[in-house]
Order: sequence, then C-alpha cells, then structure tokens
Amino acid sequence: MNSYLVCYDISDDRERARVFRLLKKHGQSVQESVFELHRFSAARYQRLHADLARIVSDPHSVRIYRLTQEAIADSRDLAGQPIARRPLFIIL
Repeated sequence: MNSYLVCYDISDDRERARVFRLLKKHGQSVQESVFELHRFSAARYQRLHADLARIVSDPHSVRIYRLTQEAIADSRDLAGQPIARRPLFIIL
C-alpha cells in the first residue's frame, strides 16, 4: 500500500471542480488543491490515474508524488510539529 500527495493547478472551474470531487472520494484535502491519499494499492492508483486523465485537459497541471512511510514520519509543519494524520474512519 502506498501514499500519495496530489497537487493541481487548473484554471477551468468545471474541470477543477471535477478533479476536487474525484480526489475527495479518495483522500483528504490538506489545502485547496492539495490532497493526501493513503493506503492505495497499485490497482486503485491506476484507476485514479485513468480517471484523472479523462478529466484533465492539460496533464502537466496535475502532479502526483509517492510518499514513503519514512517521508511521512519525517514531515513537519512550519512550527516544527509532526503532520497530524486524520483517521480513515470514526466509529460512533
């Protein structure tokens, strides 16, 4: 299972909204156009990649970075605090 950071800069409102909705189904928005996606199998990643390719007119407007567990553990915010990971689900 892999984790990814997806960033995009899309000027077309409709296209940007479609990308946002797609990524929101798969991960958490950490900024307006930046998403963290965790626990992705190779097959799930390929499906997401194909879905993004169908939506986005300029493939250079989306970047996908694979995050290693070591990189995630070493990540900090500007104040030097570890990046808080939200749970995948909450049991009520």
